[in-house]
Amino acid sequence: MNETVINKSLLAPCYSSIDPCEGTTGLTGYACFYFRIHGYVSLILCCFGVPTNIANIVILTRKSMRSQINFILTGIAVSDVLTMLSYIPFALHFYIINGLSRTPEKYSYGWSMFLAIHACLSITTHTISIWLGVWMSCARYIYIRSMGIGRENLSVRMTCCVIILIYALSICIYIPYFCYNSVVADPCIDRDNVTIKQRYGIKNPRIADDVEATMFEKFNIWIFILLGKWIPCILITVFGGLLLYTLHESKKRTLSLKGAQTEARLKQHTRTTIMLLAIILMYIFAELPQSILLLLCLSIEGFFNKSYMLLADTIDILALINNSANFIMYCAMSKQFRDLLCDYTCSVVRSKNRNNETRDNRGGYVSVKSAHTVETHHL
Repeated sequence: MNETVINKSLLAPCYSSIDPCEGTTGLTGYACFYFRIHGYVSLILCCFGVPTNIANIVILTRKSMRSQINFILTGIAVSDVLTMLSYIPFALHFYIINGLSRTPEKYSYGWSMFLAIHACLSITTHTISIWLGVWMSCARYIYIRSMGIGRENLSVRMTCCVIILIYALSICIYIPYFCYNSVVADPCIDRDNVTIKQRYGIKNPRIADDVEATMFEKFNIWIFILLGKWIPCILITVFGGLLLYTLHESKKRTLSLKGAQTEARLKQHTRTTIMLLAIILMYIFAELPQSILLLLCLSIEGFFNKSYMLLADTIDILALINNSANFIMYCAMSKQFRDLLCDYTCSVVRSKNRNNETRDNRGGYVSVKSAHTVETHHL
């Protein structure tokens, strides 16, 4: 029987007494400082973002709110909820409970499997979200463009079909990455310098060194960079600019028509479009820095390990801010959303109070009946 002999002298220690952040400066010092607070900041954002995005879904799917744009915003909210639900256990285990060291407890097989699933889910939901942002800016541009011209607008059914298509295609394009991403063993030596412990990691495409990367790895990298970052970033920027220009032209055209009804309609469409432009700016703010950094990774040797990985937590927090900010923008910019949110909250509170009163009344009835029984028994 053949046995694999492991040279213990080549194994890294499982537990290191040296602080990897001691004496660090510059970008490394920043990464070490931010690592200590990233888990808590991301956990706060996720604990805020999950319930508020669920509230977005509930409000935007109400009968009075159903429209092409609101269905797209609902699709974005669903992908944001999935992203943040996965990030909560990730932040707790890999940042708050455990430190920087790659210990066997931190990188057990179970947690490494979770890390692989989290990576696949995150990359997919981020791609879904940004492409829905592209479709939202495109749909709003078509709507504003058609105002006053008499062109047929996009139907709700077509909008829903495109949303489903974006979800399906975002999953399909990453199937090669799902197949490649796997858990790999990474043995280490215990404190006694004798016992070999098993820890694990995930196998990722080697973006750090293009010479060693296989064609399959390069294919996965370019799919992510082109379809997950560059193309949607360019499109959402272009449609955002066209939307701003078309809104300005539509405003001039509408103002030439006299009437209070026309002015009221213009104000309503302007508020909605400004809110959507704010969402588009949030996408650009969250996704453009990573797109630029990925370009530098491919063009500068060693940039991935020396710079990109040190900024990975910052890139994550920008994405989480984008995931959790929509609720605030809806509340700030949409009176209809605020009114429905207040009505829904009040109805939930009233329903809960009504249930409590019913429970109390039933309890009171039992108490009176019991007292009457006791009195009768004594008589």
